[in-house]
Amino acid sequence: MLRFFCPNCWADFAQDLDRCPGCGCDIRRPWDSKDYVDKLIAALRHPEQGTPIRAAWILGQRCEARAVGPLIELLRRTVDVYVATATVEALGEIGAPEAMAFLNTLGDHPAQMVRAAARRIVEGSHAQEKR
Repeated sequence: MLRFFCPNCWADFAQDLDRCPGCGCDIRRPWDSKDYVDKLIAALRHPEQGTPIRAAWILGQRCEARAVGPLIELLRRTVDVYVATATVEALGEIGAPEAMAFLNTLGDHPAQMVRAAARRIVEGSHAQEKR
């Protein structure tokens, strides 16, 4: 069944509506004023697991430096190890100084998968610096 989501509160509903039944947001308006990167950043907050993973991957592939802050925030708040790992990978692809500094702090992250991804990226960046 097709589901629709409010871009403001992420309430879901079965019909394509102009206003969110949950928060009253004009659903069409926020999207009209946002560029592609803004929409991807908003998708990082989507409740369906696959959406933030895809959004993080695309942001990483595009090396979108303005996504570093939202990606870090996502990593701080998510409890989903797959979302967290995708976020680490995206930050590594972006490679901005702020992203790399944050990845250096993940040595004590509770998820081994996240720690390993961060370590691989940080060690890889150090190896490239030595060349």
